[in-house]
Amino acid sequence: MRSEAWLRLMSGLVLVFVFAFGALFGAGLMRWTERSPERLPPPPGSPIEAMSRELALDRDQLVTLHSIADAHRGELQAVAMTTQGKVREILHAMEEELRPHLRPDQIKKLETWRSTRHAPPGFGPPGFGPPPGFGPPP
Repeated sequence: MRSEAWLRLMSGLVLVFVFAFGALFGAGLMRWTERSPERLPPPPGSPIEAMSRELALDRDQLVTLHSIADAHRGELQAVAMTTQGKVREILHAMEEELRPHLRPDQIKKLETWRSTRHAPPGFGPPGFGPPPGFGPPP
């Protein structure tokens, strides 16, 4: 008869083996079913990343692109702040139109939700940072 320690050791090894086999099988399945790179849509990201990827910019061109983006950062942030304010006004108007159709518990949830919403990075007060892709070159 085998000892309890031996059974625990073997059970642990079987568990590790099953986990490792599952991970390898999943990775192989993902690799087998992936599309070729030329058929993949461009990944979501900043305009700077997309431009550098689509145009295959070299290091010097990336530095130039980042300096151009830095020169226009203020304009972009001004447009973003203006647009965000207008979007916020429309959303608040929609919420106010919906309010008469809500139950009291839903009105309370709406007020709590409204008080905890934050602006996305780069679109809030100073100190929130630039929009993604408009920072210094890597």
